[in-house]
Amino acid sequence: MFLINSSGFPMNRIISLVLRSTKRPGSVDLIRAYSSFSERLHDGLTSRQLPLSFDYLHPQPSHLLNLTLTDLFPTVGSSVKIHRSLPSCTRSSHLPAGHHLVYFPPQVTLSELLPDGTDTLHTPGSPFNRRLWAGGSVKFSTASRLLLDGSRAVCVEGIRNVIVKGPPGAEKIIVKIERQIGAVREAEAESDVRKRIWATGENDEAHTSIVENRDLVFMRDKTPVQLSQDKAEFSQASRMIKSPTDPEFRYRILPTKALLFRFSALTFNAHLIHLDKSYTQDVEGYRNLLVHGPLTLTLLLTALRRHLGGKDVTISEINYKNLAPVYVDEELAICGKLKSTKDVSAWDVWIEGRDGGLAVRGTISADKAE
Repeated sequence: MFLINSSGFPMNRIISLVLRSTKRPGSVDLIRAYSSFSERLHDGLTSRQLPLSFDYLHPQPSHLLNLTLTDLFPTVGSSVKIHRSLPSCTRSSHLPAGHHLVYFPPQVTLSELLPDGTDTLHTPGSPFNRRLWAGGSVKFSTASRLLLDGSRAVCVEGIRNVIVKGPPGAEKIIVKIERQIGAVREAEAESDVRKRIWATGENDEAHTSIVENRDLVFMRDKTPVQLSQDKAEFSQASRMIKSPTDPEFRYRILPTKALLFRFSALTFNAHLIHLDKSYTQDVEGYRNLLVHGPLTLTLLLTALRRHLGGKDVTISEINYKNLAPVYVDEELAICGKLKSTKDVSAWDVWIEGRDGGLAVRGTISADKAE
């Protein structure tokens, strides 16, 4: 498979030429080649026009996500009610914060999937074949919230920036993606959709209901030596980041294989690190299946919504960062507390791994409902 940049030259060929040049002696040549590599990678990826993803906002995907998550969070003392039967479009409700993740699936064929199950839309190409979800942010408009009434909507997506970190041979490629989601008219031309939603910017709430930013990190394949070292450490305690103290709420859950499978299905995600244990251990070097980055995002939002219950607030923004892997069949804790007793709209939220170390950290803004 070849990925083409805006000049028509295969991206894989560019990477190959630059990587070979970095092996030549001479620090000046090395710096020049590395700089050229970064610039070409940036220009090639940010110039890609990604396909529009249309969807009809029927309640079914959101309903199935609710059914998947409901047993994870206690309902005692909460006014949040989960109905087992599919809600009617004629009694439409607002799309819950975070549920946009189970709409607008990637518009790719099987031939556009890579060996690890991910798609080709954002990849920089070989040798950067390993992908992780590093974090991001989501803004939810309080003025133009989407309704689950069967109406047509679109996700317009683009690569805003590309950052290369690390020395030659151990680079990490950070691909920064922006997604703008809004309502569209039937038969509205794609060019008009791009002009109306993408060109107006994220602050135009008249056209955009959700603005999401994602940071994907692409890395080289691990060597046999690295994989052997990883496997030798599977049973050892990982280095921990200290978690915040005194949470106002704490939900303990056990992510199961069934949970990971359902979320993969709902998000049209075939990434093998969530589905195939042998692949995850033997190729990626992780001790077990990984909980999805977007699933941890969903858990943070769901936990705060459950905690707030019937209070007259709505979530307007979340910023989050994934700091350590979260594994299947290992208990985790979803926690949160007000950032300040003087500001009831800002929350610190986080997820702790099985040993209590910090795995995900974020902040959520919750405004008065309109």
